[in-house]
Amino acid sequence: MNYRPRAAYQRYRDTQVMSADPLQLVIMVYDLAIAGCNERNLEKVTRGLAELRDSLNHEDGGQLAADLLSIYIYLADQARKGNYEHVAQMLKELRDTWAIAREQILQQSSSVEAYSVAA
Repeated sequence: MNYRPRAAYQRYRDTQVMSADPLQLVIMVYDLAIAGCNERNLEKVTRGLAELRDSLNHEDGGQLAADLLSIYIYLADQARKGNYEHVAQMLKELRDTWAIAREQILQQSSSVEAYSVAA
């Protein structure tokens, strides 16, 4: 039997990404950058922060997008200086905030759907 766990894992990750909602994808990128901090892997941290930075919608996001951009630039600078613990802590706080926001959106969405079905 020609079993390749790496290929199976990659298919699983691909499916996970393709079926994720936008906020879930953002959370996954935070997880990538946090993992990079834990591994002290500057390339992985930088790649995650670049993806977060590039996904900002400055037109609709206004001041929030500008503030997040400043944070991501600051964190990239801190990672280059080797302050991985500090970067990881800030990324975890941001990730947790997005996770809470996503959960609230999902709860509101399911409440609206339940109301629509009942009406």
